[in-house]
Amino acid sequence: MLDVVILTGPGGVGKSSVAFECMNVLEEAGVSAAMIDGELAYVSPKDPRDPFAYRIAEAALRVLGPVYETAGKTRLLLARVMEDTEQLAIVERALPGARVRLLRLVAHPETIRHRLRSREIGSGLAWHEQRSAEISVSRLGESVDAERDVVAIARDVLARVGWV
Repeated sequence: MLDVVILTGPGGVGKSSVAFECMNVLEEAGVSAAMIDGELAYVSPKDPRDPFAYRIAEAALRVLGPVYETAGKTRLLLARVMEDTEQLAIVERALPGARVRLLRLVAHPETIRHRLRSREIGSGLAWHEQRSAEISVSRLGESVDAERDVVAIARDVLARVGWV
């Protein structure tokens, strides 16, 4: 059975950085795990009936989950935006029987803005800032303070879920 931990939060909060650090900590501890970073489906052009490509994301995860599980990676870390219950349902439908835990990284808007401005060097900065503000209103998942050092956040996440 897969044990899934989803790290969510707005763009710039540190989902990817924390997930990669979690994988470093797990590797050092000899704990078998896999990680999927980012959106499961980013497509162009967008289908107006499915603008966030939920159907494709679900199909992709339905394929990837068993691949990792067959390889003995029964702990799966997902770093992605999860702003509503439909996005959570995608994971639950795609990975039937999996234990799913949702942790929401939280940081001050100015911290997020600073991180986005250092990361987004192209034309997408304004869009990322707007989407980040929209996503920040979501209260899905257990809150995790993302104002700390990435190592401290990763260790906190892994301790909360009992992986180390």
